[in-house]
Amino acid sequence: MNVLILGGGYIGNHLFNKLKGSHSVAQITQKDVDYTYTKLHSSSTDFKSYLNGSMVGAYQRFDVAVNCSGYTGKPNVDACEDEKWNCWEYNVTAPVRTAETLNLFRIPVIHISSGCIYEGDDFFTEDHMPNFGLYTDHSSFYSKSKHACELALKNMDGYILRLRMPFCSTHGRKNILNKYLKYENIVSYPNSLTCVYDLCKAIEHFCVHRNTVPQGIYNIINNGSITGAEVINMLKQGGLSNRNWRVVPIEELDIKAGRSNCTLSGSKLKTKGRFDMPDVRDSLRSCILRLNERNRDAGL
Repeated sequence: MNVLILGGGYIGNHLFNKLKGSHSVAQITQKDVDYTYTKLHSSSTDFKSYLNGSMVGAYQRFDVAVNCSGYTGKPNVDACEDEKWNCWEYNVTAPVRTAETLNLFRIPVIHISSGCIYEGDDFFTEDHMPNFGLYTDHSSFYSKSKHACELALKNMDGYILRLRMPFCSTHGRKNILNKYLKYENIVSYPNSLTCVYDLCKAIEHFCVHRNTVPQGIYNIINNGSITGAEVINMLKQGGLSNRNWRVVPIEELDIKAGRSNCTLSGSKLKTKGRFDMPDVRDSLRSCILRLNERNRDAGL
């Protein structure tokens, strides 16, 4: 199978490492190819020219593309409140242009989205109307942009995969475990989480079975839900920290934008997607163990 990965960030790099041993994989960033049509780098290759160059006779060599690109702002989604143009351009306009071009070349797209368009512990299915998205006054601009993109992509050839608060066993600012380790105050609401390693297995499943698994939106979250207090207790038990975090209501946090705290249902993934994610606590324990081992090896 020939896979094209768009994006060289947190998810894109993990996915490349997962797939490269079993499949033919090409990974491009905006520095290489202007697949977002934003002309961010003047030296990057035109996207259509790149795809034309990857043709083998009359056939496109890529079987499927995975778009892992997106804009969250730095250091967090609060930045999107001040950078609304960038947020909309990279989370809505660019993914739509990218998908349109890929579909023009008859390449199905797997678009990585987010479950941050919901709030509440109702285990929302893919059919539930988002209650923290485009039509909600108190939602973040980031959440609005993710909802808008899903609406714009609903008729594309491919899949929309929603994840929540990704975690893994490596250091990096986007790993939710590393965020918890840096926080002093946390909120403790039930949430769905996504282990990046399990996510990559799910993406591979959709790539391989793209001709038999029905297209559409799928929640890619580990089974069950967990609160922030439970996560920090697991971090303590795993030997990663002895910090005494303060558990506070979200109103006490110094933030500009509202935050999505929600639980999603994985039932469609099991029944129609024919893929089952591990329990969230099992994957958390595994990642915490490996993160602790990395710290010991690094003398931290």
